[in-house]
Amino acid sequence: MKKLLSLMALAAIMLTFTACGSDDEPTEMIQANTSGMIVRTSMAGTTYFFSTCDLAFNINFTDKNLNLGINNVTFAPKMPKVNFEADGLKINNNDRTYFVFSGTGIQVMSGYTLNNAFGQYNKNLNTLTLTYTVSSERGEYNVTTFSPTLYSKLSDGSNDYANATEKFYKFKSQLDGNNNFTASICIDNIQFVPQMPKLEEIVIPLDDATIVQTANGYTATATTIIPLFKQGDKYIPFSDRTISNLNYTLNLSEKQFSIEFDCFGLHYTDSGSLSN
Repeated sequence: MKKLLSLMALAAIMLTFTACGSDDEPTEMIQANTSGMIVRTSMAGTTYFFSTCDLAFNINFTDKNLNLGINNVTFAPKMPKVNFEADGLKINNNDRTYFVFSGTGIQVMSGYTLNNAFGQYNKNLNTLTLTYTVSSERGEYNVTTFSPTLYSKLSDGSNDYANATEKFYKFKSQLDGNNNFTASICIDNIQFVPQMPKLEEIVIPLDDATIVQTANGYTATATTIIPLFKQGDKYIPFSDRTISNLNYTLNLSEKQFSIEFDCFGLHYTDSGSLSN
């Protein structure tokens, strides 16, 4: 007998929980959808092409299987957008809000095979990092897919960023109308020295920084950047608080970051992990 347990629809995430079989051996399934993911593709590891895609998950926790729909995706400038169905990925953990999954040798459509897939998806934050390769008659595409906003890990391991009082980062990525990659770094609750008040948020735009794509993510360097300071609902440029000598690395594969720069007459340096 099947029993509908709950149905909740949210703007970017739809969760459906169902149970079947006996009370001792329920089958739990979750469906989730997320859109606007950043897709970065290379064929030889030197030139990167950017686009976006939508993802759809169908997760069976009893069998630890995950079926993944990769929708509206393209890997090359002249390639039309296609939909892939990658069925039979394996869930590698038991957390219902944070899924780790992997798989290889999966035919996603005629002439296309997905290999070396490894993904991590946080249902509560709607954040994802996913890497895989797709083999086709045109060659092998190396693909990294990630959320437009990623967060640094809070010390208590929670996802309650709205009420957090400790310092944390938001790493933002976006594509312009020509699919060129841009990024920014937001630092919330930052206090450079104990004597100064805690700042609600500063934004470090990387529009004029030198961004270099790497196998695991990207780096950004800049001689000078004018940051934006949040005041109420507005972001105000502070030219007298110029950030200089920026060095920033975001490692999407290992979910690590490091950053250093000069500001307020001080040398600032930090590193840490991205939230699960």
